[in-house]
Amino acid sequence: MSTQFSMLSIMNAALLAQGQQEIVSENDGSMEYRLMARNWPGIVEAELEDGAYRYSKQEAHLVSRQPGKFDFADGYLVPDAALHVRQVWLQSDSGQRHELTWTQDATCVYLNNSDGCWIEYVVCPEPDLWGANFVRGVQKRMEAVISRAIKEEFSEAEALDSAAEMYFQRARTISSKSRSGKPFYKKGPIASARMRRG
Repeated sequence: MSTQFSMLSIMNAALLAQGQQEIVSENDGSMEYRLMARNWPGIVEAELEDGAYRYSKQEAHLVSRQPGKFDFADGYLVPDAALHVRQVWLQSDSGQRHELTWTQDATCVYLNNSDGCWIEYVVCPEPDLWGANFVRGVQKRMEAVISRAIKEEFSEAEALDSAAEMYFQRARTISSKSRSGKPFYKKGPIASARMRRG
């Protein structure tokens, strides 16, 4: 049975662990909610960018051309949900990828190709898609914020940040293992023949 996580449930787990009052509802006007909401995007988005989590990756074929910038001839609008772009490539009819030199700003990627491009970009998925270790990492990071801002316990906050990093590292490892169903090696002709016989 999977657990459903939400922003509010994670914030409340952090508050209760630090001996604080729960937030009754989002935007309840409390100092606790304002503190947590102000820090939430930076904590979550920074880790999603750093961790290359499988559930934060999306691909798109961009064709909405804009004038180029930064010494590139062509620009293409990036989806609004994108936190940042990780890769840009062209794809041949045979499916072969050709990596490109590119850059981006807040709205577009820029490159030299007038026929569009493919991108892999990072999105911020809803908490119910996160793994348990990622959730615990966010909770511990939020606890560190509470420890600094409300309790003024700076050494405890450092320990909580270290605990968060440990959970995030576990989450990154699990995500990287589940990223691809492809084998780590290519079978040679002898191994392929043996597999066909079986």
